[in-house]
Amino acid sequence: MTVKAVCDNYGIGRTYCYKLLSEGQISAVKLGGKTLITASSIDKYFSSLPAYEPGNVA
Repeated sequence: MTVKAVCDNYGIGRTYCYKLLSEGQISAVKLGGKTLITASSIDKYFSSLPAYEPGNVA
């Protein structure tokens, strides 16, 4: 999945996507000049986030 597709599908910014990559929280492969985020890593990342609980403001 391209960086643009990840950003569009998950509602995150391009800079944040690259931040997750640099921190090792998601993984990618290179195909020529394209950076492709692995679907399994982005799904795993979002699954690991805490659930929203109304009234519990962080």
